Amino acid sequence: MGLDATVRCNCFEEGKLKPGPVPYEDLYIDAEGYLASRKLDEASRKYDHRRFQARYGALEEAFEKWSRNCCEHSYGEYCDEWVSNWTGVREFCDLVEEVGGEKEFPLLSKLLPRANGGTYPAEKAQATLEELDRFINKVTTVDEWVLCAADSDEEIWSSTKGGSSTWMIGPFDRAGMIGGKVFFAHAGLPPVETTYFRQVPIGDPDNNGNQRMKIMCLDTGEESQIFDSLGPEDEPKIEREFYVTGKRAPFLFEGKYGTAERIKILLKASLKTGNPIRWC
Repeated sequence: MGLDATVRCNCFEEGKLKPGPVPYEDLYIDAEGYLASRKLDEASRKYDHRRFQARYGALEEAFEKWSRNCCEHSYGEYCDEWVSNWTGVREFCDLVEEVGGEKEFPLLSKLLPRANGGTYPAEKAQATLEELDRFINKVTTVDEWVLCAADSDEEIWSSTKGGSSTWMIGPFDRAGMIGGKVFFAHAGLPPVETTYFRQVPIGDPDNNGNQRMKIMCLDTGEESQIFDSLGPEDEPKIEREFYVTGKRAPFLFEGKYGTAERIKILLKASLKTGNPIRWC
């Protein structure tokens, strides 16, 4: 229970829908951002429920079944995210108000609805993303960031535990934290920064027991390498995922995707497709 959201794909506009029970020219996008049929909508306004079902019930059922898989995206959704439960939504809104409110974050303060339904226009996505980044920077400081293992939520590194900003140094490799991002610098590869990544073993351990790892940034798609596993020395050096989280407002970043990250994913999808976020 809580707030979910989707962003529609552009397969309708691009003519990529599979043949369906109504002609293509009968289709349109309704006020809530969903694929609809003019014929069915006009009939639902013209007839009461009993007569509509008698005349158009079978067509409506066929249309709804077709619309679930009418293109490569299930239900025509380019992006589908659970944002948070309603307690999390209120906490997010309260924190926005606490650190600046409508004066400093005019878009972010009105982003999340107080109930299911409605849309958020794509035209505001870019400016809202910029506000979201400023908001995250404001509520989280350097000494509040920690690196956690995704499978156990165990803290691997934390500045509050006396760690330094760089914790792995080798002849060709360096890893550490800059702001809220982990950085990897490997000779011969461009340095990368990430908040969510996977380590994958490369070859066998060396004579010192170090296991070289490929670093796959799951938030940016970039790759790097590091000379050893990021996990504790007494744990198996295996494929594993890690994420960065914050101390002051953990609900924003908990797990792989916290409230702020889910909102960011939706805004980026809206910006890319040009379609609104649909709250549901």
